[in-house]
Amino acid sequence: MKTPVFPRIPTLCVVEDSSAGFASGQSGPKSNGIERVRRYYPLLLPVAAVMVYLLVRAEDSQNWLEAQVSLVTTLTLLALTLWCWWQQNNEAPELSRGAAIYHRALDKLLWCVAIGILAMLTIATRTEHWVEGIVARAIGYGILIAGAAFISGVLLGYLFGLRPTDNSQNSAGQSPAARPQTNLAEIADWLTKIILGAGLVQLTSMPGPIWKFANVIALGVVEDSSVETPNPAIALAIMAFFSTCGLLYGYLWTRYEDAVTSYGAGDISAAALVNLWLNAHPAPDDQTRANMMNAVKNASSTARMRIFLQAEEYREASTEDVNERSLPVFEALVEADAEGVFHRNRSQSALALMGKKKDPKTSGDEWSKAYSLLNDAIRIRNRSGEPAWREYEFARAVCQIKLDSNFTNDPQRPSDASTARSIRADLDQSKDVPPATKALIDKDQVVAKWEGLNK
Repeated sequence: MKTPVFPRIPTLCVVEDSSAGFASGQSGPKSNGIERVRRYYPLLLPVAAVMVYLLVRAEDSQNWLEAQVSLVTTLTLLALTLWCWWQQNNEAPELSRGAAIYHRALDKLLWCVAIGILAMLTIATRTEHWVEGIVARAIGYGILIAGAAFISGVLLGYLFGLRPTDNSQNSAGQSPAARPQTNLAEIADWLTKIILGAGLVQLTSMPGPIWKFANVIALGVVEDSSVETPNPAIALAIMAFFSTCGLLYGYLWTRYEDAVTSYGAGDISAAALVNLWLNAHPAPDDQTRANMMNAVKNASSTARMRIFLQAEEYREASTEDVNERSLPVFEALVEADAEGVFHRNRSQSALALMGKKKDPKTSGDEWSKAYSLLNDAIRIRNRSGEPAWREYEFARAVCQIKLDSNFTNDPQRPSDASTARSIRADLDQSKDVPPATKALIDKDQVVAKWEGLNK
């Protein structure tokens, strides 16, 4: 899962079918240009590095116009790179109320960091720095100091943000067994107490060493302290601002991750019902099945992902009973994904439907449903640009063979030309699928029989 810690920016996208006319209209070239920039944006970083080199060289030769142009170009390229990266990494899962609160706080905090960077750039590009020829050094050194302070603050905030290890009920009313603890959480407890204890004891003696440290840091900007005067106040302001932002960011990020991955009451109920449905012997009644499916539909996206992984692992045996038992779980996951985002839910539902024991009276409907699910899975997979999962085409070929009236009514009769082309196209797409995977999907070996008739 992608962690959504940046503010939302509307994403330009081309939607299938309905937007075909729009994409080919007047805005087409502009949209294609933006897409190309977003695809190859990492190449902007080497260009920015070249501009930094030109900036340093222009400062050495005291060509201030060239230096200023190089600086503006560098900042523009870095901003464009950040924007493109932002566009590709701002997808967020469905968030609980607590996670959404932390997410908004992280967004606002990052805007504060951006304002701090802007202020630092403003200080670094003041007139006397251009005259002294230390603008590039001031920017680079300031970014290093700010980054070090921010990362140190994040680490400390992360330690503060971890849940304390105790044996009592947590704030959500869950037992400790529902939220496993690690050795890192215990270490964080110890370090937090040590840092707070030592900090409070030495609080009165800290200003002197801090100011001395700021003087040492400020000397990194100037070449000759006897000629140029270092400014420890600015160095101290940079360290204090970014370390505080990092501390808050680390704490909020830890709490956000905890809120995203934790189970609420509804998620716990859904997980328990799925576990009961998959593992109880004999199989639970229809009411339990209905309750389980409703709970899965109402669970959070994080819980549904865990349920999917559990059901997928359970279905690996791929026997008729296993497919029969896992099918309702996948059906509920498909219904919960109304926006059509996840292709694996649909593929697993189709495979479970293909592998279960069928009633001869309704087998045609089940093969048709599996074929439709695989069509959806392939469409979603292709839209997301994923190159793998070619077993979907092989499974769809099996469904087409099972639905071919020529093959089912007369096993010695070849398929018509249109059906044969469609099946052959899917088999060609899936030629690299491992034989073991094909054997699990095509247990009746209908593909080999079909190929023998349709050479």
